[in-house]
Amino acid sequence: MNPSLRNPAKADLPSWKTMVRAYYEEDGLVYRDDRQSRALEILVAGDPLAKGWFIDVEGVTAGYAVITLSFSVETGGRDGFIDELFIKPELRNQGLGQRVLGLIDKEARMLGLGRMYLEVEHDNPAIRLYRRAGYSDHERHLLSKWL
Repeated sequence: MNPSLRNPAKADLPSWKTMVRAYYEEDGLVYRDDRQSRALEILVAGDPLAKGWFIDVEGVTAGYAVITLSFSVETGGRDGFIDELFIKPELRNQGLGQRVLGLIDKEARMLGLGRMYLEVEHDNPAIRLYRRAGYSDHERHLLSKWL
């Protein structure tokens, strides 16, 4: 399985929304069409603070990934956050996730990022994948609030 990352076009929005809905349902998140559709439209238009890709395998869309870009004095400059990574269930546990994370790392380096973060539920089996890819727990709390 040899994945590639592809920049989605406006014509891809319906299938991207379908995958986002599937991801949110699986993860127990609330999908709000007004919020998520707007975000996907911003990504397709080329927002400078985020990158989104379709994950393609042999001409078939296998999932999607989104990273956000930020700045950190601690990091020494630019860093990033894997905001969403979704691989269709029937394509999991075949090494695809590890390869996709490698592609994301390559893209992050080309963007000049010095560090990548991600958020994962404590009971998500993908945590093993992320740890194998070099991600570690910082023993810090990730806090947030809606504005």
